Amino acid sequence: MKLIVHTSNPQTLLDSMHERGSSWYRKADRDNYEVIYFATSRAIFFEGPLTEEELQRIKVEAREAKTIKIDEFNNQITIKE
Repeated sequence: MKLIVHTSNPQTLLDSMHERGSSWYRKADRDNYEVIYFATSRAIFFEGPLTEEELQRIKVEAREAKTIKIDEFNNQITIKE
C-alpha cells in the first residue's frame, strides 16, 4: 500500500517529511512553491505559499529543482535540476 497526498497545507508536508526520502522544491510563481517529498511508501505533493520559516526548513531538507512534473497515469515523477 502507498500513501499519496496532494496538499496546500505546509504543516501536512513538513510533518510527513520525517522518514528517509527525497525532497525537491521550486518557486512556482511570485507567492507559491511546489514541493514534492517521495519515499518508498509515500509521496507528498505540496502547492501553495510558504512562510519564510517554512521555506528555510524545506531548503535544509530539499534540493531546488527547475521543474517538477508529476505523471500519475504512468506513476512517474520527473525532476529537472
